[in-house]
Amino acid sequence: MEKILHIKNLILGIGILEMKILRVDRNEFYPEGIKYSLVFVRQREDGSFDNEFLRYDNYNREGHHKHIKGKKYRYEFKDIDTLIFDFKYDLYTLLKEEGIEIDIF
Repeated sequence: MEKILHIKNLILGIGILEMKILRVDRNEFYPEGIKYSLVFVRQREDGSFDNEFLRYDNYNREGHHKHIKGKKYRYEFKDIDTLIFDFKYDLYTLLKEEGIEIDIF
């Protein structure tokens, strides 16, 4: 396994952003040779965290998918740059819906 990207940032009062992308051996579960987990855990007003706010991953047999506010959707993986852009776009949109605008690009 080779680390391509690992970023973890606390955005005070808003949440925790973590992006992990690894190069792995190609196999039936990871045909592109890429394993990833891009997550934004939203901090609630009471200080607790919402683990179901936004997550993109391709964990084992589930293939490429994303979770948005507790709902799971298929995700069409193209490449790493598009993956990161799509995740950031969804994060920007979700936060903007809550009246929060931050520069994540």
